[in-house]
Amino acid sequence: MKRSIRTSNIAAFAFSAFALAFGPTISSASALPSQQMAGAMHSFDVAADTVRALPLGGVASLLSLATSAIGTIDVAALTRALPEPAGWVKESAAPALPVARPAIAAPTGNAAFGTVAIPFKRLVALKKFAPSLAEMTDGTAVDCNGGKCSEATAALKVAFTKTTQSSIRDKLNAVNVTINHAIRYSRDIDTYKVADYWATPAETLSRQQGDCEDFAILKMAALHADGVDLKDMSVVVLYDQKRRFYHAVLSVAVNGNRFILDNMRDEVLSDTKLPDYVPLYSIADGKGYLHGTRTGAKQVASAMPLEKVAPGEGGAF
Repeated sequence: MKRSIRTSNIAAFAFSAFALAFGPTISSASALPSQQMAGAMHSFDVAADTVRALPLGGVASLLSLATSAIGTIDVAALTRALPEPAGWVKESAAPALPVARPAIAAPTGNAAFGTVAIPFKRLVALKKFAPSLAEMTDGTAVDCNGGKCSEATAALKVAFTKTTQSSIRDKLNAVNVTINHAIRYSRDIDTYKVADYWATPAETLSRQQGDCEDFAILKMAALHADGVDLKDMSVVVLYDQKRRFYHAVLSVAVNGNRFILDNMRDEVLSDTKLPDYVPLYSIADGKGYLHGTRTGAKQVASAMPLEKVAPGEGGAF
């Protein structure tokens, strides 16, 4: 009986994915028909007994099947800009028309933003992140090319000297503020002429510009150079419900808490103070994870393949 219940939970997830795939075609962001589909969210609700019953490979295969089966959404409306709140660093375009906000369950996991993180080896973003990880591990991420430092690199070097004996919280604050002010926000399409490009820390420092995941990766590299272990940090790609766009931040685990370094604010906040951020996937210590929440047997499937998410671009490509 217990095995049949678990099988039913698995079937429910697969059915929800295919139901979305063969549902009515959505032609614009303003036409999202339900709370589950609002904002083309990629979060999923995973029953606790289902996760325990499946081996990691089975979970990955099931999630891959679900995301592959679901069609894409026309998100052209997501590129229309709205005025940004005062004091915020420019991030990306957001739709001019209101979009219904999805209902989010209370946090039930121990990953970033109270979610459940499931290992996923086939995450496409791992390949994009690999060159950055290589720079971090060989010590060339925050370095001066040919003895010549860019202004951004020099600013980081100064920050390091000031936080050598400081607490981890002071290091987080110093790195977040320094990089937010030393790097100019620029979309990938403008900087690299492609829809989505994950620049290495050295590239971002050299160009002194980048988009949200470039900020997050550079902050990870800077903190690693300043003594923070890579296993305690993760680049989190998420959906911002309030501003209705895809975004990326750096999450750092400190004594059971997770602090968020964000290019949209200089203040480093706990993830518990950012309820509008819904994680889609993350990369920590070179490993990929999908994120979701446990809400009993309820299943919410992805509305678009994750590889189509372009953090900082306002939508997908």
